[in-house]
Amino acid sequence: MITDQRRHRAGTAGRGTKASAGRRYPDDVEQHARGAQRINRSNGARFLAEPPVRIIGALTIRSDTHVGAFTEFGKIVEIQSADVGRYGEIGPGSILGAISHPTTWLSASAFQYRASTWGWHPSADAVETVDPEADGRTSFRGTRGEEPAVIGNDVHLGANVVVLKGVRIGDGCVVAAGAVVTKDLPPYSIAAGLPARVLRRRLPDDVVEELLRLQWWRFSPNQLSGVPFADPRAAAAEIGRRVDAGLEPYAPGFVEIVKPTAPAPASRWRRAARRLRG
Repeated sequence: MITDQRRHRAGTAGRGTKASAGRRYPDDVEQHARGAQRINRSNGARFLAEPPVRIIGALTIRSDTHVGAFTEFGKIVEIQSADVGRYGEIGPGSILGAISHPTTWLSASAFQYRASTWGWHPSADAVETVDPEADGRTSFRGTRGEEPAVIGNDVHLGANVVVLKGVRIGDGCVVAAGAVVTKDLPPYSIAAGLPARVLRRRLPDDVVEELLRLQWWRFSPNQLSGVPFADPRAAAAEIGRRVDAGLEPYAPGFVEIVKPTAPAPASRWRRAARRLRG
């Protein structure tokens, strides 16, 4: 069962949809994740998404990741440890959930909390290099302990943005290109810089309050057709009327997206021939 925190991370807007380990789409995956062939996963990481999502360029997944519907990833994006909500725009070259090296520890080196850094070397078998209370070369007592980064709904990250592990970016935020986000950002903030600082709010406070109440990202683009997007106040009013009239949220549930296997040339030829025959 997905907790309230996980619902927020995954952009489900509190609808409680489940990430089902049994629902995998290797054959018709392009119907759920356009560009799924560009996904690279390490350490058995799972990519769980509410379809549809779009992947423009190489996307590297280093830990289990939940992504909400209608989110788009630019080229060469790396998710080290993060969950992303709905209607996200993740700029090219961005890194989500990056580990920050500890500056107040004995060292800034990762050896203190990641045994694999040097555990492959024979020196790891030397008694003096191994914590006597740990399990040989595979475990060290040092740990960072941060939660994954949480990227809210309707968030735009410019090119080459870095979001540190444990940071929460609120719904509706815009982060300028090249920013390094080291602290939480409140909803509907515009932030820039290194480290990123809030410049201002995107919209008036009363409009932000209404949009957060409505959680408009619960709905699909087709359900929002005809909404006056260029006027956020009028858009909120129109969405509110539709909700009051019984508009049901789009809730496809999460599916595991796996990288499709390219068919053999002969198989592609046979498929093309079948299409021509009608």
